Amino acid sequence: MREEAAALYRKRTAQVQETLVAQKLDGMVVIKPEHVRYLTGFWGYSTRTEYAMPRRLIALIVPQRGNVTLIVPKIEFNFAHRRTWISDVRYHIEWRSSGTEVFGGVALLDQVMTEKAMHRGRVGLEAGFLSSRIVTILKEHFAGVQFEEAASIIERLRMIKSPEEIAMMRVGAKMAIAELDVEVAAIRSGVREYEIAMAGREEATRLAAEYSIAHEDYDVMPLDHPINEAVQIITSGERLDMVHALASTRVIDDGDIVLLDFCRVPQLGNYRIGFSRNAALRQLTAPEREMFAIVMRSYDAALEVLKPGAPAEQPDLVAREILDRQGLGDTFVHRTGRGVGLEGVERPEIGAGDKTPLQPGMVVTIEPSVYFKNFAIHVEDTYLITEYGHECLTACPREFRILDDAKA
Repeated sequence: MREEAAALYRKRTAQVQETLVAQKLDGMVVIKPEHVRYLTGFWGYSTRTEYAMPRRLIALIVPQRGNVTLIVPKIEFNFAHRRTWISDVRYHIEWRSSGTEVFGGVALLDQVMTEKAMHRGRVGLEAGFLSSRIVTILKEHFAGVQFEEAASIIERLRMIKSPEEIAMMRVGAKMAIAELDVEVAAIRSGVREYEIAMAGREEATRLAAEYSIAHEDYDVMPLDHPINEAVQIITSGERLDMVHALASTRVIDDGDIVLLDFCRVPQLGNYRIGFSRNAALRQLTAPEREMFAIVMRSYDAALEVLKPGAPAEQPDLVAREILDRQGLGDTFVHRTGRGVGLEGVERPEIGAGDKTPLQPGMVVTIEPSVYFKNFAIHVEDTYLITEYGHECLTACPREFRILDDAKA
C-alpha cells in the first residue's frame, strides 16, 4: 500500500483511539466489514455474513493506545496481508491441527485481546450490527469484559468524507450516469428487466476496470474486483409500486414506464452512489406530467435547505409538505434521502427525526418520489455538502427519458 493511503488509514485509526480515550474505553473490536475496510483498507469476501461469525471471523482489535491487530481466517490471510497498512495481521484456521496454528476466530481474538490488556474492562463493540449469537458467544467467552455499543465512534467519522473519498465518488457518479445511458439504450419491447441490468453491469465493470488500469498508482483497489456483486433495482409496469424490487424476468411491453435505480450497485472502489431516473415507452399523460412537475417542486424545495447548519431532517420536511398538500403524500413511502458511501445507507438520514447539522464533506441523496402500479416518479441524485451549499455529483437531466419509438 502506498504511504499516502497508509497515512489516511493510520489517521482514521488514531481518531478512533482518541475517542476511546475520551470515552474511557479500553479498546474496541471492529467487525462490521465497512468499518474494517474504512480503518484497514482490507476489503473482499468480508462482506459475507460468515465473516462476522466465529469460524471465519474477521476483526480489527483496536486498543486504547498502541498498535492495532487484524485477525482473519487463513483463507483470507494473503489478501489481507497484501491489502492493508497494518503490519500485525494474524490468521486462525477452521480445522483441528496438532501444530501451533490457532483454531477458531474467538480463540485468536482471546489471544490478541489478552496481549493488549483488553481481556478486562470496557471494550467497544458493534453490537447493533452483530447477530445475537456472536454477541452471546463473546460475552460468555470474555466474562471479564464489559462490551458496550460503540459503532457510532466510526459512523461519526464516516459521515464526513475525506478528499480521497469525494474524488472517488465523483468518478463513481460519472460511471453511474454512463450506465444509465447504456441501460436506456437497451430498453425496448420484448426485453426483460434483468437483461437491461446486465447491460449496465457490463458497462460498470468495464468502466471501473479501465479506470484502474489507467491509474496504475491508484491504491484504492489494486487487488479487488472492479465492483462487488449486487443486483440492480429495476421495475416496470405493474411492478413500479414495489419500491425496492430487483430486476426480474418481467418482459418490457409497449407503453411501459421503466424505473432505473443504481443505489445498490457499487461503483468505483465499492462506493455507492444514489442515482435513479425514469424512462417511458410512451408519452406521458397530462396528469402524469403534472405529477412530475409537483415532485420536481418538492425536489427543488429540498435543495433550497440542503446546506451547512441545516438539520438533516429539514429537506425531508419541506419536500414531504409539498407532496402532502398536493395529495401525493401517501405515495411517497420513504425518506427524502440518506448518507451514502461505503454503504448504500449511511448517516445522516435525510428524514424526520435526524437533527444532525449538515456539514461540509457529507454526501447525501435527495429523492422525493411517488409510486403507483404502472407509473412511478423516482428521480434521485447524490449531493456533496459544501462550505456554502451543495454540489450535485450526479448532474444529469431529471426529465423522463421518452424513448424514440414511444407512441405519440
